[in-house]
Amino acid sequence: MRKGKRTIAGIDLGSSKVTSVIAEVTPDEISIRGINSAPTTSIVKGVIRDLNQCAAEIDASFSGAVYASGIHIDQVHLGVTSKDLLSVPLTGEISLGSDESEITPEHIERLLEGINPPQRDGNYMRLQRIIQEFEVNETRGVRNPLGMFGGRLAVRVQDVIGPEWLLSNYRKALERVGLQLKSLVPSVLAAGEAVLTSEERQTGCILLDLGHGTTEIALYRDGAGIFTSTISIGIANFDNDLMQGLGVSLTEAQRVRRSFMKAWLSAAQADADDIIDIKFYGHNEYAKVKKQKVVEIAMPRLEEWALLVKRELNACGLMASVPGGIVLCGGGCHMREVTGFFQHHLGRPVRIGMPRGYSHLFEEFRTPSYASALGIVTFAAHEEYEQRYTEPGPSFLEHVADYFVNLLSRFGGKKDEEEK
Repeated sequence: MRKGKRTIAGIDLGSSKVTSVIAEVTPDEISIRGINSAPTTSIVKGVIRDLNQCAAEIDASFSGAVYASGIHIDQVHLGVTSKDLLSVPLTGEISLGSDESEITPEHIERLLEGINPPQRDGNYMRLQRIIQEFEVNETRGVRNPLGMFGGRLAVRVQDVIGPEWLLSNYRKALERVGLQLKSLVPSVLAAGEAVLTSEERQTGCILLDLGHGTTEIALYRDGAGIFTSTISIGIANFDNDLMQGLGVSLTEAQRVRRSFMKAWLSAAQADADDIIDIKFYGHNEYAKVKKQKVVEIAMPRLEEWALLVKRELNACGLMASVPGGIVLCGGGCHMREVTGFFQHHLGRPVRIGMPRGYSHLFEEFRTPSYASALGIVTFAAHEEYEQRYTEPGPSFLEHVADYFVNLLSRFGGKKDEEEK
């Protein structure tokens, strides 16, 4: 494991904002040197609709992070979300010859390279491969089989894949502002790095990223994500429903949602007869309207939201193996009573996930809205520092030998200077 500092840059492409983070990373600390967010209108539910505008928004966001940090870097890790991203479970197996065969990095590499997702219509690319567990002979749940003995090696993985055109558009947008794509990270897995505790990842939990255009789902167990999915409902859906149902502007609909809307469980509310002020489209004066009108507009979407999340979780077939609770992150966490809403519909304890483990981070960014952006840096740092399936490093005696060699070379250098 390397001990020197390393600079990592991440960009999170959301449906409401583009957030850029530049950090200095060591094995023991992630220090945020610069972070900046810029609004976006060119990305809808994770899909770029205007390449030139998207490039300009990325430039505005990343330039601010560079200015704040004083660090110039051109390679970035990109966090993405889209309803077109798929989570595909796969398995693989190889024979090692005899039970006395020692498992080497070459065996693991051959095993992983032999796993390919089934053919689909169109061209798909892999964003991330999540290794769930290895199996040596009949022993399941092996985290790292390197150096073990056995005659059979198997693995279960989860590939996150996306259409090639979608990922090519992301790359093209970065290239237009002089940035190089280093890796693609599913935003929900990045968010998990920022808000989940090690116990939650190990024991098992459900992560819901309540975004502006989508809701992302991830299941964790044994220290890693084992399933991801995306549904096309986000906070923007409630804004559009209120805009059309009330006959107001988008700005007014957003104000109504923030001021009066809750994650209601039923249309029968004690405060439904309360009078609220609403400015109808084309009017300068506020009108008096019963809150019941807002409840009636929001309830069908709230019920659909809960139904789709529950359906995705049940369809994956993994809920029985994930005993923990639910962690929420994303801008949707600011909706009042959202924790009670999901606890009621999913039947598990719920908490709001706050980013943790970052130094030199302003308090305004320690919110669930920035979880995925900050998590990209953590995710990338683990990928770069963690050498899981390589040969063991130098032994203690080798370190001692290196120390004395360096010591002698320094004394030798001083002696040469004195002779001169």
